[in-house]
Amino acid sequence: MRKKKMLSRLLFLLLLLAGIVFVIPVVLTVIGSFLLERRVTADGYKELFMNCFPFYRMFWNSVLYAVSITAGTILLSVPAAYAFKFAKFPGKSVLYVVYIILMMMPLQVMLLPNYIGLRDLKLLNTPYAIILPLLFSPLAVVILHQYMRECDVQMVEAARLETNSCLRIIWHCIVPQIKVCIFAVALLMFAEMWNLVEQPLLYLNEDKWRNLSLLFSESERYEAQVLLPAAVLFMVPVFLWYLLFHNELKKGLKL
Repeated sequence: MRKKKMLSRLLFLLLLLAGIVFVIPVVLTVIGSFLLERRVTADGYKELFMNCFPFYRMFWNSVLYAVSITAGTILLSVPAAYAFKFAKFPGKSVLYVVYIILMMMPLQVMLLPNYIGLRDLKLLNTPYAIILPLLFSPLAVVILHQYMRECDVQMVEAARLETNSCLRIIWHCIVPQIKVCIFAVALLMFAEMWNLVEQPLLYLNEDKWRNLSLLFSESERYEAQVLLPAAVLFMVPVFLWYLLFHNELKKGLKL
């Protein structure tokens, strides 16, 4: 018993230390956003809102990409995961292994093939160059498929006797059972899409379609005093999204 208590206390201390390490940069960023020339002031925020007009365009482009890609990914991934779980077709196991391999591939491997395809389709320098390639997420499909293994198979079989529509079965039988997992995947996808850097840098040349992440990767183009306030506002949407759905994230990823 003493060993278990000691181990649990040690684990708690390690997690607490790790949490403090991760929180320190956030706290310093927030504090630094109100410091200018060693005095506390909101001039950085005033300069950002009043004079840094590209910030508004970049912020709403980030919202456009994150929301549209997250919603589209969920709409495509739920039927795909359902097919891997309940459908019967040749090569299903091989195709699922391919999905897992694609999920583990680094992003850099896919950038050049995507660039060539988007160039041939004449989609470069448009928002579709960012949105379309990212709608098909192997990670979302794999997570949803794993969670569907706990679904009530008898309910699905009974529904098949009532209707031939897979979409109706998914909506009435599958979605209610995997709702928490859908929210968890949506949170992960939103956070990832909100932080896009490589794709906008490579696929977009026009400033009007660039997202907020590029404000920090091209910081030399902007006033130094607006960068920390912009960084604080950059963190807000993901932070709010997590506060709203953190319970779903914990339950949904308990595979």
